[in-house]
Amino acid sequence: MRVIDGDSLEVEGVGEVRLIGVDTPELYHPLKPVQYYAREASEFVKNLVGGSRVRLEYDRERVDKYGRTLAYVYLEDGRSLNEEIIRNGYGFALLRFPFKHLVRYRQLEAQAREKGLGLWRDQGLAEFDWILGQKTIPYEIFEMANNWWGIRYREYVRLRLTTDELGPELVNLRQWTSEFSPADLEKTLLANGWLKLNR
Repeated sequence: MRVIDGDSLEVEGVGEVRLIGVDTPELYHPLKPVQYYAREASEFVKNLVGGSRVRLEYDRERVDKYGRTLAYVYLEDGRSLNEEIIRNGYGFALLRFPFKHLVRYRQLEAQAREKGLGLWRDQGLAEFDWILGQKTIPYEIFEMANNWWGIRYREYVRLRLTTDELGPELVNLRQWTSEFSPADLEKTLLANGWLKLNR
């Protein structure tokens, strides 16, 4: 077994396994820099799993759109790896899709946040300080004439957004950069009013 990152494992005889209901910071993403606490999350999982055997349990959906097996992973001592990651602040509860432990994972995340563990340290200021230290801001927001806003993401810009449009556009950008390959991301951005800079 090999740990890929904080929420993915390579399990012999199964292939790549994506932990259900857990989202850890990106360590290996083609469009994103390494995110805050990504290395720590990966190391935490390596230390828990080590070379030991794990048991997989499935929910309604067994495979995601990328062909990865979706599973709850249980350690030899019976603890849930998914829960341990969230409980200790190494990942977030991924609540966008229904799954049987959704309420429990939401509670574990709230407890980690209240205790200021891991990702929740200093109410998020630790992450902000880390981002500033990296000197790599993923996107820039700028004010334009006539109360318009613009967003720059790498070599792409989205211009003349109203204040009401700015927030939803940032949500879209975050989702697209998480889910699409570079080629699909470019197509999606251009189809949704983004421009590619030729400079």
